[in-house]
Amino acid sequence: MQDPVVIQRSIVSSPDSNTLSETTVAAAASSYESTNSTMSDPVKSYNKIRRQGSRSSVLANQADTDAGMSSWVRHKKHFFILSSAGKPIWTRYGDESRISTLMGVIQAIISFFQDQDDMIKSMNAGRHKYVFLHKEPLYYVTVSKTGESDRQLRDQLLYLHNQILSVLTSVQLTRIFEQRVNFDLRRLLGGTEVFLDSLSTLFSRDHGFMLCALQCLRLSRAVRDQLGSIFSGGGKVKGLLYAMIVAKGQLVTLLRPRKHSLHPADLHLLFNMLTGSTTFDLAESWTPLCLPKFNSKGFLHTYICYIAPDVSIVMISTDKDRFFDMSEWKSTLVESMKARNVLDSVIEASEKHYTVDDVGAPGLLHFLYKSKTHVQFTCPNFSGPYTNNSVNRKRLHRLYHYAYDRMHCRARPMKLYYHEAEKEILLGWITSSFEVYVVFTPDTPKSSIISSSNQLLRWIKRNEENLFIVNSPVF
Repeated sequence: MQDPVVIQRSIVSSPDSNTLSETTVAAAASSYESTNSTMSDPVKSYNKIRRQGSRSSVLANQADTDAGMSSWVRHKKHFFILSSAGKPIWTRYGDESRISTLMGVIQAIISFFQDQDDMIKSMNAGRHKYVFLHKEPLYYVTVSKTGESDRQLRDQLLYLHNQILSVLTSVQLTRIFEQRVNFDLRRLLGGTEVFLDSLSTLFSRDHGFMLCALQCLRLSRAVRDQLGSIFSGGGKVKGLLYAMIVAKGQLVTLLRPRKHSLHPADLHLLFNMLTGSTTFDLAESWTPLCLPKFNSKGFLHTYICYIAPDVSIVMISTDKDRFFDMSEWKSTLVESMKARNVLDSVIEASEKHYTVDDVGAPGLLHFLYKSKTHVQFTCPNFSGPYTNNSVNRKRLHRLYHYAYDRMHCRARPMKLYYHEAEKEILLGWITSSFEVYVVFTPDTPKSSIISSSNQLLRWIKRNEENLFIVNSPVF
């Protein structure tokens, strides 16, 4: 059997291709089988933890002093936000005021390393992984036993930081704590904690955070082009930066300046704001919003209006006095959409997402496909063993995270990765134009995995203009 390191190097240096071959998959499978005895299987570890239940830990001992905290301890991932003075700001579960002692311990650990001109980044304690992110004047900490890597958890902490910046710009945040180091930030964040809650929940559901890409609504090219012509057909509001339609957290169309585009991380925050609260469903909204990747030092002004259930129009402007102009233009857009029956098409598409059955690839259970060209991804609705089964969905989500981390390891990146687990077989493949992760039933032969994967790629190529926004309207 070939040495796995040599195999992985040969895979990394192999030329890009749009067709899988049996040789490369066999090499990846051989590499997996060679190293499987020394590698931990995230799926088996997850199932083992579920069977064994929660054991005592430092965190458990801290929380078990209060009998009402027992359910809090059983969560597999916690997030904490505190100030550099140890003041509690937010916790994913429970009441941050009731775990102020724990926040103090966290602050003491961080300060211990700072006193030695060092900064703690992560540590392991049994099955728990502790990851720290320092963004002066705030500390972000996660305690997890989900099997996610340090880098993945730190990226999630950075999203939480950006979520706070979307409410308070970096300039405001710094000025507040310069004036008063013990300031209780909860007073300014009051009412916005729901967005931190929903964001931390999305980390375990939405693959866009891992892929750093957007999911677009599958819609016919003709309908999307009609939407683009309606948005770019004149009558725009002065000061408009971006205008878009969002359906169930998926982008439908985006009007943008010719030389500028929004970063996926900023759009993730915006979509989280739409789906994380029902407030915007009730009436037209006009709210200040900081998009950290666009400009972390200042606010933009966002108009939000739902034109159908789960379908909204969002406009972003630099001018705080354009609400009524935005509202008037929205009415014009909706009239045009209804006149061309475009709105009905968007509603119908949002209510019926595709499944792996539409692909017709034998043995295929699920897949993720990211277009590097468009910085967008697509995946089917859950079906088969994942239908109404949260345990299977969590296992699949963690398997994707595990494979993604292995393939994007900075020390030894891979273009092809094969992973055989008890419930699924996963094959990951990265080229210069896309990356794809395909999941098959555990008894699927390698030859069928190859043919079905190639069939999937052909299907995506045929439907590319429906799955992705290929040409975004500009002005």
